[in-house]
Amino acid sequence: MSMFQVSDLAGARRREFLDEAKQSSASLRDTDGSVLVMLEAQRIAALREATATITQLFAAEAVLARTAAPTPVELGGLAWLSEFDSDDRAEALTEIRNAVVLTVASEDPGPLREVLHAWATTAAVMRDPLRRAVHSGAVDESDFIEVDAPQPSDDA
Repeated sequence: MSMFQVSDLAGARRREFLDEAKQSSASLRDTDGSVLVMLEAQRIAALREATATITQLFAAEAVLARTAAPTPVELGGLAWLSEFDSDDRAEALTEIRNAVVLTVASEDPGPLREVLHAWATTAAVMRDPLRRAVHSGAVDESDFIEVDAPQPSDDA
């Protein structure tokens, strides 16, 4: 990784600086001696989101180590975890950890966003007592009916 000077941004090395920043990162030494690093915005978003989620994850895991029935307030940014039983919470936490690793490794916040959205959506469904009963209630044989196989029609 090259070290660029402020004067390089006004000269012929500007393109080299930008290309290096796109490829990995580019360092720029300011006139006061401080060093600035330029990265693609997506990489920074991935790191910020992973960091925020890791902080929430550690806090939630600390609460879950103390109690089996945490309140949403105790779980903070992952408050929706309170909608789940301990097995589902453990599964959610495992998927979040894996998504954090994938997000950092790929430098793409997409995997983490997808996992958090999916689990938060599931928690929202579980908040409704009727939907919770449908998803987690006992299954009875009478809940199912036999259907005929689809037949070709003249509509097509």
